[in-house]
Amino acid sequence: GIDIRSTRIGDVMNTNSKTVTPQMLAAEALNVMDDCKIVALIVVDAQRHPIGALHLRDLTRAGLV
Repeated sequence: GIDIRSTRIGDVMNTNSKTVTPQMLAAEALNVMDDCKIVALIVVDAQRHPIGALHLRDLTRAGLV
């Protein structure tokens, strides 16, 4: 098994992950999730460095779903 406390995300993540930027509208992110049949996206900055994550639950809590 994998010890999640000591494993780097780069060792287990998919390198073709779907991403969004902070400037995208929530509706656009929801469309990406729907089109790709996924429930989470990585939020990246202009240099494509990960700066956060967006989960379908976040959009639901905000009343968008």
